[in-house]
Amino acid sequence: MAAILVKHRVLVLGSEHFVAARVVQALSASDWATPVPFTGPPATLSEAHLKGIHSVFNGTLGRPDAILRHAQALYGALERSGGGARAVHLSSMTVYGTRSGEVVETTALRSDLGAYGAAQVAAESLAVRYPRSVILRPGCEYGPDCPQWSERIAQLLCSHRLGDLGAAGDGVCNLLYVDDMVEAILKSLNAPDIDGACFNLAMRSPPTWNEYLTRFARALGAVPVSRIGARRLKFEARLVAPPLKILEMIERRLGRTRAVPPAITPSLLNLCSQNITLVSRKAEKGLELTWTPFYEGVRRAAAAFKRAPVAC
Repeated sequence: MAAILVKHRVLVLGSEHFVAARVVQALSASDWATPVPFTGPPATLSEAHLKGIHSVFNGTLGRPDAILRHAQALYGALERSGGGARAVHLSSMTVYGTRSGEVVETTALRSDLGAYGAAQVAAESLAVRYPRSVILRPGCEYGPDCPQWSERIAQLLCSHRLGDLGAAGDGVCNLLYVDDMVEAILKSLNAPDIDGACFNLAMRSPPTWNEYLTRFARALGAVPVSRIGARRLKFEARLVAPPLKILEMIERRLGRTRAVPPAITPSLLNLCSQNITLVSRKAEKGLELTWTPFYEGVRRAAAAFKRAPVAC
C-alpha cells in the first residue's frame, strides 16, 4: 500500500500584503504544503491557531505598530503552545540602519532609520528569543506586481520625476527578485537544521540606484531618461511629498488605489544614496539559492507594468 502524504500545514500571517499573498499561492501550488492564512486582529492570535501547524510564516508588512503587534502575538502564542512549529520571520534590511559598506548577518543592528526600522529591530528581538525561528532580511524586492520597488518606481520613471539622479543615486540598490524571495521563504519553512538562523537576501553584485533607474526606464520606454538635479529632488521631498502622503492615506481609507501620484520621500532619497551592500552568501549556501539576473528581472518587471491598466 502506498504511503499517504501528510501535507505540511503552514500558518501565514500578513496574507493581505503582496509577499505573504505570493507565499500562499506558492504553497497552494506545491505538493508538500497547505497554507492556513490568518487574517484576524493580532490580539486574537492564540495557541488554538497553532494546533496542527508545522510552521509559521510571519509576512506582516505595513505600519510599524502592526509589525510589532503581530510579532508580540505570534511569539507569545508559540511560547505558550510549547514551541513545536518553526517560525519564518520576514524582517528587512532596515534593521542595519544607516550603516555603510558590506553587512553580514552578525553585523550589529541599528534603530536609526525611523519608526519602521525601529519596529523591525524590536520584532526581530522577539523572534530571536524563539529557538525555532528563522529570520530573513530582504533587500528591495522587485519584479511583477511589486508595489514598492517596481510599480511605484515605474510610475515615477514614466512621469519623468525619477531618472538619473547624479550623485544622489550612487548608492547601492540591494535588489531581490520577488520569485527568489518566495523561494527563500518556502525553503526556510521546510529546510532541515536551520532553526535559529538568520539570512540576508539580495542579489550578488547589486547595481547602483542610477543603474536600476536608467535600465528600468529604458525597459519601460520612458525615454529619454531624465536627469534629475539636486534642487528638484529637494523640492519633491520637502514640499511635494508631505501633501501627497496625506492624500495617499485618505485614498487608502476610501479603498481606492493609484489615483494619487507616488511621493518621492526623504527616506527614498536617503536609500538611493546609501552605500550599503547586503552580503547573502550564507543564504546562497544554506538555502541553496541562486539569483535571477538583473537584466532579466528588470525586463519582467517592465513587461508586467506595461500590461497594467495604468502604464507609461
